[in-house]
Amino acid sequence: MRNLFKKKRIEVVKKYLKKKNPIILEIGVHKGDFSQLLLENFEPEKLVLVDPWNAESNEDYNSSLYGNLHGDGQNIQDSYYNDVLKKFEKEINNSQIEILRKKSSDAFRILNYEFDLIYIDGNHLFEFVIEDINNSLKIIKENGYIILDDYKIVGWWNDGVTKAINKFKEEKKIKIIHQHNFFNKHNQCLIKKI
Repeated sequence: MRNLFKKKRIEVVKKYLKKKNPIILEIGVHKGDFSQLLLENFEPEKLVLVDPWNAESNEDYNSSLYGNLHGDGQNIQDSYYNDVLKKFEKEINNSQIEILRKKSSDAFRILNYEFDLIYIDGNHLFEFVIEDINNSLKIIKENGYIILDDYKIVGWWNDGVTKAINKFKEEKKIKIIHQHNFFNKHNQCLIKKI
């Protein structure tokens, strides 16, 4: 009963993104599994993948996927990065996929595309989500979508994603188009620039 209304996050994206061969930015790549789904489902003209693949030593990150609790975190992150390079070797060589091994704040400084979709699943601490949304609003196309993962997961990273979205909504900078709810469980929030 618990997963009766659960949906896959790619289904949320497919419901809204109808543009053929879109230009997509994904922030927070990890092992590239969702990147693969974006590639297969949308055949993007360009897919830019941004992730620092950096193990964080700060104890705030110990329970995260990129914590360095046991000291081997950077080796794990390096292996994820190398696996992503191998997974998308063909698409990298034909310039369909571009990989930026950088923090999103640094990547935004050099991105020279306008995007149809920006998918944010990076650092979930409030200040980082604020920065990612703010930077995304500058380079999203007029009819483009920004989607944030892990929305309304109570207690997750001190509710950083939810609080950041709410702040932009209260400031009337975004409109929530679709969001996770009891009957539509996927922890995604899809927003548009106002």
